[in-house]
Amino acid sequence: MRTLNESLKALDEHYLETLKYVGRNFDVNLEMLQNNSFNPTLYGEAKMIEDFINSFEVKLKEDSIITMARFQPAAKNLRKLVMIINSVRVLERMQDLLKANLSLIKDIEKKSPNLAYALSEKVLPIAKKIRGLFQMYVDAFLNEDVRLLYNVLYLDEEIDDLINANTDYFLTKMKETPDNVVGGSELMLLDKKFERLSDHIIHLASDLIYILNGENTRKAELQNKGKGNQ
Repeated sequence: MRTLNESLKALDEHYLETLKYVGRNFDVNLEMLQNNSFNPTLYGEAKMIEDFINSFEVKLKEDSIITMARFQPAAKNLRKLVMIINSVRVLERMQDLLKANLSLIKDIEKKSPNLAYALSEKVLPIAKKIRGLFQMYVDAFLNEDVRLLYNVLYLDEEIDDLINANTDYFLTKMKETPDNVVGGSELMLLDKKFERLSDHIIHLASDLIYILNGENTRKAELQNKGKGNQ
């Protein structure tokens, strides 16, 4: 029978494997954006990865619950087990977004080929930054590095600025000709999905900060908003 430490180590390994698969689907997104085109082979790989992530989600949740019931761990380890349950759900949502992005890329290439260039020129820089945020989170998890997590929270603001600039650009293109309306709308939707991915990474980073040093950044944010509304 495993000890608590052995169980936690096994959970870490499975969680890192899930992170690896999500990272691969980020790279699939980047490759299609770079080429301004949909790739059916890469899409097939993304669907296969989705199955792996769904399987890991179920296993991680079940194993975390079993570990809590068997060992009744103390505060920090208990927080970590709860984090894993919550975070793997977030990773599954990220996988759904990443796969949905691929369908949008396909639609943009097919319906608005005159705007397909914007996939690499406008959306790709944002996608690369968000991929970088995700890797920073992975590295922070591996090395228990809170400093990296605070950098994730800071860099998220840069992504918001890029998305706002893209929105203005796409709206301008849509006003130029009705032929750009569908493509411009889908490009803005693609940006919004990447923005949502960034939000999910912030969620993951905030949870990990709480595990590593006990600071609940989301609670502090809500309290500050409450004070501002008074």
